[in-house]
Amino acid sequence: MLSTDRMPRWLRFAADSAVGRFVSHLVRRYFAHNIGHQGAALAYYLLFTIFPFMIFISSLLGILDLDISGIMETLAPILPAAVLDLVETYLLYVSQTSTAPMLWFGLFFTIYFPMRAASCLMSAVRRAYHLPKPKNPVIYNCKVLLYTVCLLLTVALTLALTTMGEYVLNVLNQYVVLPDIYIQRWIDWRFAVLAAVMFAAVGILYAAAQDVRRPARQIVPGVVAALAGWMIVSAAYAFYVENFARYSVIYGAVGTVIILLIWLNLSAVALILGAEINDTLIAMSAENRARKRKNQSGEEAAAPR
Repeated sequence: MLSTDRMPRWLRFAADSAVGRFVSHLVRRYFAHNIGHQGAALAYYLLFTIFPFMIFISSLLGILDLDISGIMETLAPILPAAVLDLVETYLLYVSQTSTAPMLWFGLFFTIYFPMRAASCLMSAVRRAYHLPKPKNPVIYNCKVLLYTVCLLLTVALTLALTTMGEYVLNVLNQYVVLPDIYIQRWIDWRFAVLAAVMFAAVGILYAAAQDVRRPARQIVPGVVAALAGWMIVSAAYAFYVENFARYSVIYGAVGTVIILLIWLNLSAVALILGAEINDTLIAMSAENRARKRKNQSGEEAAAPR
């Protein structure tokens, strides 16, 4: 390995800078914690989370006769176009054949597989923070289950608000006079509500994975970085798929599944890296304090007595 003393001056300066140290920490963590493998495992559980959840939602839509197009409009900014078409086709098919047994089947596996995905992500978060295995697995699994149920209820409520909010306001307007500006503001801000829910969901998961309560400054930066990275990667990948890649031409109908798998893997890595970024910032802060104490000790030793 090339020592910093033999590096060019500009490269040595870059490596010693805060940005250089941050990148160096993050790259070492990526390989040391095997984030690629962890991302693949999380993507696997997320894949098995999607279809039971769609069975449950579509069965519920069939029973309640809700609007699928509204859900598609809500998911459009999040999912790649090819994946969005697959989801819409699947929802339309299952909603037309929905039954009560299918609803309960979807509900059971909608809880089981998201719980496995949440447990996998929490394990990755604990590894990022260098935490040992939970001392009490029962309490830990209860925590994961509680988080999963709350997350599913929050996602369902958010989807209902974003897809049916305008309809509910219009119905309510027939009985209570509401200014049109309120309805328009809800239409404009509903995606901000969805973003806030996503921020809270990731932040609570990072916090729930800890053994002790941590201050917000050790949680929030990674959440912001994870969500920002996820949105950038999703947008870049969607642009690549729509303009350059031709998976459907090469692989046919399987191409959409390939697109979904790659997108889930990228999303999983982004969520795990958020926790790694948090602990990287904690480690760098500790290094800065150690350097400061070392410099102060050196100055005190060099001072004339």
